[in-house]
Amino acid sequence: MDHNDIESKRRQFILGSLAAGLAAPWIPALAQGASGDSLTISYIADVPTWDPTAVTVPQAQSIFQTVFDSPLRYSPQLKLEGRQIKEWKWQDKEARRLEVTLRDDIHFHDGSRLTTTDLKYSLYDRPAADKKLAIGGMLPTLTNVEIISPTRAVMVFSKPTPAAPTSLAFLAGYIIPKAYMEKVGAAGFQDKPVGAGPYKVVDYQRGSRIVLEAFDKYWGGKPALRQVTFEITTEPSARVAAVESGRAAVAVQIPLREAQRLAKVPGITTKIYPYSEIYLLRLPNYVKPFDDENVRAAMHYAIDTAALSKAFYGGQARPLSVTAIPGGPADVPGFTVPFDPQRAIAALAKSGYGPNKPVKLPFLTTNGTFPSDYDMARAIVGMWQRVGIQADLQQTTPAKVTSEVQAGKMPGALLFSWANSTGDPENYTGRILDPRLRFSAWKDDALAPRVEALMTEVDEAKRLAGYQALGREASEKSWVIPLLQAVSTIAYRSDVQVTTFDSGYILPVEYKRS
Repeated sequence: MDHNDIESKRRQFILGSLAAGLAAPWIPALAQGASGDSLTISYIADVPTWDPTAVTVPQAQSIFQTVFDSPLRYSPQLKLEGRQIKEWKWQDKEARRLEVTLRDDIHFHDGSRLTTTDLKYSLYDRPAADKKLAIGGMLPTLTNVEIISPTRAVMVFSKPTPAAPTSLAFLAGYIIPKAYMEKVGAAGFQDKPVGAGPYKVVDYQRGSRIVLEAFDKYWGGKPALRQVTFEITTEPSARVAAVESGRAAVAVQIPLREAQRLAKVPGITTKIYPYSEIYLLRLPNYVKPFDDENVRAAMHYAIDTAALSKAFYGGQARPLSVTAIPGGPADVPGFTVPFDPQRAIAALAKSGYGPNKPVKLPFLTTNGTFPSDYDMARAIVGMWQRVGIQADLQQTTPAKVTSEVQAGKMPGALLFSWANSTGDPENYTGRILDPRLRFSAWKDDALAPRVEALMTEVDEAKRLAGYQALGREASEKSWVIPLLQAVSTIAYRSDVQVTTFDSGYILPVEYKRS
């Protein structure tokens, strides 16, 4: 039996199981896929915590945005726009004092008002007291928040921080209720999270589902959908089965071939589109043989990114030469790292390796975290094998990856999707290469002052030029190996109106049902 037959039977089995499950009285959310004022989304991962300021896990951001909202946000076309913060401006030319003005009509889900007291508590007070919170790493130069009024405050930075507004629209940049958190404590907040987003949590079963209800006091108006359920479905084929059976109205990050197939199924619409995430190989220079520049160069030259795009993404995932999306502010037009197996063999020979004496290295990949991740990893293993690189492919999970990277114990090269909902180069090359950050894999202390200089550069033209130069050098020396601009896939029932974001966010507040 070939692979296609196996997948077909597997899909039929899952569909049959789901269909049988539709009658099960103990799962009330199953009927939501077809209900007029509710929506079920077959989603890729659970939240690791209900404290949105604690982690920078990309897969959690759509849920965090839905429950907590954010101070600023990038539009579907990656334009910075106001949310909870309606106005922001620098009081000085050195980008050390950022004045922000909150909306005056924001309520938390417990009915209390969101004010600058909550902003200061979330962005400064808590991370100053708890160094483990990720928000501290996203705003490391924030030294105070001066409260002017319940809606006006000045964020004070120890050094020029021109990208601070970007951080208010990025990972971990959320405002949580001070009074409620202090009343119930961290454990109580996990049991009953309270945000100021368009939906509030009404039922949560870890690793299974998150049931949300529209918040009628949301500043943006009560959402069109009364109830939204995120069904946590880590297996890609199960997400396909969920939307095809009608158990879910929306399924995200499905294999491209399945998206193309589902597009022909009556009653289902699919979209395949590039967005601001990128696929890359992250390398730990503290693990052998990744400290060998010849091995890294060979790994880079041996990968045919155009072939990967054609095989797994229908040619729609654009090959990358630097850690930036094509046409983005840190792209380097005209620069390429060629696919050249002979140069790869020559590079390996300099370190005594070759097809007859392969270099061995560990290679990590997720399976189903983004479309075709595991299949792409297997293809890369084959490309490497032809030039003399023997990779031990190991399957991992996003949670395990996060833990290992932050502990400085990533055991091998990692096929990874790097999320950047802003498109700004500081959140691509800057954070990928900054050795001071706990989630960086390439730990070269010599890069710290260079990244620091770019993070404090207030001249925008110089800042972008600096990131372009750093990105080019990182590719030339293979400190990181860029592969493809990410492609997102989404399938949904045809009675659902879906808005897609270039950031990759899945935001049900923007959805409607006809």
